[in-house]
Amino acid sequence: MKCSIFLATIFSPVFLQAQIIGNCNAPYNTPEGLVELLVGDGVEFSNVTFSGFECSAGFFEGTNNIGFESGLVMSTGGLGSITPGGFGAASGGAGADVDLAKQLEMIGATVTNLNNLIVLEFDFVPLSDVVTFEYVFASNEYPSFTCSQYNDIFGFFLSGPGITGPFTNNATNIALVPDPDDLANYTETPVIINTINSGSPSGFDPSLCDNIDPDWRDYSIFFNENYSEETVSYPGFTVPLVATAHVKACETYHIKLAIADCVDGILNSAVFLQENSFNSSPTIAYTVESSMTNIFNSTSDHVDYLYEGCGTATITFERPDVFDGDIIFDFDISGSASNLLDYNLTNMIDNQIVMPAGDLSVSLEVTTNDDKINEGVENLIIEILPVDFGCYETGPDTVIFELHDQSELSLTVSDDVLLQCPGEQVSIEAEAMGGVGGLMEPPYAVEPYIYEWFEVGFGSNCVVAPYEPDTYFVQVTDVCGQQASDSVFVDVEINEELVVSSDIVYTCEYEEEQICVHTTSGNDDLTFTWSNGSDKECIEDYPGVYSVIVTDECGIQATTSGEIYLDEAPDPVFTKYQKPDENFVFEINNYTSEVNGLSYSWDFGDNSGSTLREPESHSYEGRGEYYLTLGVTTEINNCYKETSQLVQVEPLYYFYVPNSFTPNGDLINDTFGPSIVGNDFYEMFIFDNWGNQVFHSNDVDNKWDGTFESKDVMTGTYVYKVIVTKHFDDTIYEEFGSINLFR
Repeated sequence: MKCSIFLATIFSPVFLQAQIIGNCNAPYNTPEGLVELLVGDGVEFSNVTFSGFECSAGFFEGTNNIGFESGLVMSTGGLGSITPGGFGAASGGAGADVDLAKQLEMIGATVTNLNNLIVLEFDFVPLSDVVTFEYVFASNEYPSFTCSQYNDIFGFFLSGPGITGPFTNNATNIALVPDPDDLANYTETPVIINTINSGSPSGFDPSLCDNIDPDWRDYSIFFNENYSEETVSYPGFTVPLVATAHVKACETYHIKLAIADCVDGILNSAVFLQENSFNSSPTIAYTVESSMTNIFNSTSDHVDYLYEGCGTATITFERPDVFDGDIIFDFDISGSASNLLDYNLTNMIDNQIVMPAGDLSVSLEVTTNDDKINEGVENLIIEILPVDFGCYETGPDTVIFELHDQSELSLTVSDDVLLQCPGEQVSIEAEAMGGVGGLMEPPYAVEPYIYEWFEVGFGSNCVVAPYEPDTYFVQVTDVCGQQASDSVFVDVEINEELVVSSDIVYTCEYEEEQICVHTTSGNDDLTFTWSNGSDKECIEDYPGVYSVIVTDECGIQATTSGEIYLDEAPDPVFTKYQKPDENFVFEINNYTSEVNGLSYSWDFGDNSGSTLREPESHSYEGRGEYYLTLGVTTEINNCYKETSQLVQVEPLYYFYVPNSFTPNGDLINDTFGPSIVGNDFYEMFIFDNWGNQVFHSNDVDNKWDGTFESKDVMTGTYVYKVIVTKHFDDTIYEEFGSINLFR
């Protein structure tokens, strides 16, 4: 009563509307009264015990920012301390609790002595396989003692069948931090100041938080700063969290709710539990699924869309752990939709289905029919009647399906296309509208439309590259099987085949010449690639064979070769010499390289000639100088070369000396002298046996008459020496011999 009088005098009606207040008066001044605040549906409790100091636990209510407007509060500063400006009752002093001490030890706290200990515990029987309740942890140690060794502690210690943990009676602490990436799951980290906070240490070594959980900074999303303390007298607290555990229905469990200050009793903490949130409601466990994912869009938790003639929906019932026998599910079926006409329900006989003993599930299947009638929206209401599981009976539930007519599916495609080039790529497109697929919104679990281009591929866009005109047919099927089709005609401009040719250019000298490539048909914008690297239509280069690739604007190619042909004539080569036995006749030998088709022309220099390769010889009419010329001409390009030599034609050189003469005046063989033909210079000396010169002449017609100084010389043998030069020959020739003189 001391606590209630204190609260009544402190709080005015204004505070009742604007701030949180506590109440430890009846009926909240008994252990059972406290548990009544917390327990909701599906839980039967007993054996309640409470330990704490005066007015340390009770009822809270009022406008605030913790997330709950009413419920059970356990405050180490007393209920008066939860209201801004309020005062706490006397503390409970030092205390001891093995589970809180164990929790402090597990998080590495070096100081585990407790103050202001509050413990509420009781047995309970859950009527389903899950028990949950919601809570908020608040503390005056925020933010000053983040990552310190001196943090207040609390825990919810659950024990019973199937529970295995490190605390008393194998209990486990279910006040755990949720997984930030998947809020339906939980970490193994307890909720304390060093795990859920602002994400920054307050002057302490952050390793003290890291050692508990290295991800503690990520948990700041579960923290609320409350520096203004306008409605709740704590500078920080968690967001509403859920404590949950899997249990066995109809079995007895024990839970212990404990909180205490650590080291001192000055900076207090509190845990707020939402009123009547401790639940284990016996509900029918079922799921509603569709074979057409993302089509059956729900308008609420109990209404699902179906489209006539589009897939099936199933209501699958799960077996609870507490019941092993046959389970009968009864239904009431109603609504504006007509059975057999608009839908069919399978597995149901006389409005019920049976899950045989041993089976873990059973399904009711809903199949819609496309009656081709535009009826607007119809509904199918399936009421699931209560199911008796022995130790408890579930409440009823309802599943509502809205049956919609399928809208008409339509299809538009690309305009017909004319391609300039065979094999040119073009994208053809189709776009579907309407049907059930048109009602879907991204992101899609399944595609709303399937496009099939026959003999080409799938997809709304398709790239084709025809070489001749073709029609491409497309069929679209929406997610409910409705179909539409259309086609795109792709025409191809067909040009005559690209034909190319090139020149053969002849040249008589190794020099640059021009050759070109000639094209007919094909498309325009031709490009040229010559083997010598040129990209022009014509090239200039030296003799050789040059290939060229011609490419039109469609990429069609043709190849040819051009040639600069060197038809150079060989150098003419011949020799000539005068025959020794025929006067004025020269023998001619042709040593010119033999080439097929080569023609020859001889000009002997005397207005005569020959076309024979080997004229063999030529006879001149008389002495003189002539130019003998040989010309050669190729057959292909009439390439011509010639060479000339000077021919000196003289009588044949002839030298004859008799061996005796008779200078006796009978006019027969009276003189001595050589007979010479073909000489230029002439000089003769005659000597007697003693080497005396007896005659000299430089005129071939001046012969020796056998006298010396006008006197006859003696009969005997004399020696002659004749010096001559030949025509066109600077060599001096000497002839020696003896002559007999007879009288």
